[in-house]
Amino acid sequence: MDPAGLTHFLKEKAKALGFELFGATPARPPADYDLFLDWLKKGYAGEMGYLERRKMERGDPSLLLPGARSVVSLGMSYNPSPEHYPLLEKHPVSCYAWGQDYHEVLGEKLLSLCQALLGANPGAAAKWYVDTGPILERSFAAQAGLGWIGKNTLLLNKEYGSFLFLGEILTDLELVYDQPADNSCGTCSCCMDACPVGALEEPGVLNANKCISYLTLERRSDFTGPTDLHGYLAGCDLCQTACPYNTNAPAGQEKAFAPRPEILALTGEKAVSMTEDDFKGFTRNSALERIKYPMWRRNTQRQVGSLEE
Repeated sequence: MDPAGLTHFLKEKAKALGFELFGATPARPPADYDLFLDWLKKGYAGEMGYLERRKMERGDPSLLLPGARSVVSLGMSYNPSPEHYPLLEKHPVSCYAWGQDYHEVLGEKLLSLCQALLGANPGAAAKWYVDTGPILERSFAAQAGLGWIGKNTLLLNKEYGSFLFLGEILTDLELVYDQPADNSCGTCSCCMDACPVGALEEPGVLNANKCISYLTLERRSDFTGPTDLHGYLAGCDLCQTACPYNTNAPAGQEKAFAPRPEILALTGEKAVSMTEDDFKGFTRNSALERIKYPMWRRNTQRQVGSLEE
């Protein structure tokens, strides 16, 4: 199959699997790789040592798949439905974790897409990732035209906004490549103004040490000094809810991302009183499984009483 035919084949398969966004780019170092290295040097990654340990692979796709020629980037919306959108600014859990674990949902779809690619091209090589491997997802997605990296450091798309899960397929096959999208943030600073902790120190630069999402989801150590989580226990959506591109973005169509009943029923009292077994049941098959129970207890203890006002 020639590059044009293969690209069309994959795009149609991806659409049938529910991906709203598809693009391809050469398997070369991301254009902003040096900015990533500079960000690491500043210590803005906090305790996320895995970013430093595998930084070389993040700059060279051929270290992940020898002979890699193309990176396919895919995006799937998890934008809440209109009936649940009002919860975004008051629910203690970020909406990325309201439904089924996106690693599993996208993983099954990416595996299916890889199998289709290899079935149509015997002898080819392919490897997929969804937020679990050393690959700069947003950078490749931006290069592939899925959107641009906004001032809040997230991938933004004019139609679908920023509530997007990303996945990638590396292959040694050549494809027809897309062009990067123009950055359309302009002079808007809504996301930066909305961050209550000043984690966005300049456009496109996030200091994770201040970020509520990092503090609640990634930081393993105890908090030192006053730490206001602003009502959140796991993640934070404030810089996204403030973005004008999310105002009219359509709701995501993947049913697996609809809020689970236990999420809708979560209260401050339930959160703080959870036993470890309760917590394991609450987070089962959810992206919240990344949080360990001591972290959940730390988060609830820090702000019990501020979840429901």
